[in-house]
Amino acid sequence: MKRLILLIAAVFALGFGAKAENDNYVADDAAIEQVFAAADEVMPTEMVSFMQQGIDMLGAVSGDYAHAQVTAKSGWAAWAICWIVGGFGIHRHYLGTSKPMWLYYTISCGGIFGIVPFVDWVVLLVGAIQGDTSQYENNDQFFMWG
Repeated sequence: MKRLILLIAAVFALGFGAKAENDNYVADDAAIEQVFAAADEVMPTEMVSFMQQGIDMLGAVSGDYAHAQVTAKSGWAAWAICWIVGGFGIHRHYLGTSKPMWLYYTISCGGIFGIVPFVDWVVLLVGAIQGDTSQYENNDQFFMWG
């Protein structure tokens, strides 16, 4: 618990203490456009195929193909999604909750005025630090920690 409080305090301290040292920074739009023009376009189907190849390679390397096929949801990804759009319950959809859960969060003004997403955020942070968020996956209750 002390680590969690220290981590939250550090995040807030870094967030509030961040300041640009050089306020005269100018982005080179021509260079940015050149990078985008030279980049290859990737279609979503190609990404799925690429990810499946990676899973297949992991199964071949570990010798446990069945284990490589089962992929758990990332606790850190769920935590980040909750941090960014927690009031809409998108993190719950990512974790495999019933489809209308995002609607419940939205209708209740961000999960009872932001209280539920904040508790979700803390619970997911603790779960991500411990490396186990499986108890929150496919959980159809409004209060996932309950």
